[in-house]
Amino acid sequence: MTRTTTAEATEWQGGDLRALGEQAYLDLGTCINRYGPPTSVGSALRAVDIRSLRAHPYDAEELFVSAYAEYLGADGGELVAGRGITEFIRLLSAHFPARSTAVVTPDYTDSIRWITNHVGPTAGVPETAETRAARVAYAMRHYDCVLLSNPNNPLGLYVPSEELAAICRANSGSTLIVDEAYIDFADGGSRRSMIWSGLGNVVVLLSPNKLFGIAGTRTGVMWTPDAALRAAIRARQLNWSISYLDALVAAEALRNLGWVAHSRSRLSATANRMEALLCARYPGVVTGVPVHYRFVYTEDAEREHERLLRHGVVVRVFSGSQAGRVSGLRITAPTEAEYPVLAAALRGD
Repeated sequence: MTRTTTAEATEWQGGDLRALGEQAYLDLGTCINRYGPPTSVGSALRAVDIRSLRAHPYDAEELFVSAYAEYLGADGGELVAGRGITEFIRLLSAHFPARSTAVVTPDYTDSIRWITNHVGPTAGVPETAETRAARVAYAMRHYDCVLLSNPNNPLGLYVPSEELAAICRANSGSTLIVDEAYIDFADGGSRRSMIWSGLGNVVVLLSPNKLFGIAGTRTGVMWTPDAALRAAIRARQLNWSISYLDALVAAEALRNLGWVAHSRSRLSATANRMEALLCARYPGVVTGVPVHYRFVYTEDAEREHERLLRHGVVVRVFSGSQAGRVSGLRITAPTEAEYPVLAAALRGD
């Protein structure tokens, strides 16, 4: 397969290495937990009775939702299962009128793809949790529906849930959709989620895929206390929202609470070491964020991506010329064993 150019790489989502040929790379371009999945997931898959694949997955949603509700400590009746957060972004963007829906950017690829109204940062003003919160408040005053990722993808910035809840209470006529794909990496994990806001104008999107290193499965949930909205989104879904194997993998992973605490602690330590290394090389590192990845603002993003690629490391590259983007690199924390590879690449020429 032909090797991609760096300019083409800005169009690809993290983890897509298909155009890089047969060379082995350390892939830090997608924000999964590189310690995952837990070993028990492999054991569960090896124990699958092949006959269980014959029937349609009638019980898969119940298996997944019950496991996720127990993990979250949430009411399973307020959760809708789907094929990852991306499915819900698409369905919600179709449900709410496009003209009155906005996304606070920069943000996740599918959010800026499906929602055309972007409320972006002011040029020359450093992006912070405070500036993002201010734009959420602005957007909710001007749009009927607002979406943002929190912690943010790609920057990692986190607006405390109590601040978002206050903004929602002040703008009860607008609905806030919060993509919390990375909330589990923050201190306190899902206890910091907006699902505890109890507000009727809040929708939360969650997934175990990143934390447990199972992005190859497609599982996620939409939470909202709005029963009418849950029914409307279910009506837009295809039959059998997730497969039996997806549900089996996710349910097994979600039982591994000890593994979560251990791997998250190790990733956090490595991410902090990586942050110091990045700051020694780049002036534009977003620091002090509660996630396992770091964003580097740089106008030389494509050149830096290419340089790291030559050293065998793949990172996510963004072009500021694309709608909803800022120029830079997003780099996921490696495992402890992988860290020397990244360190050597960052120190190399």
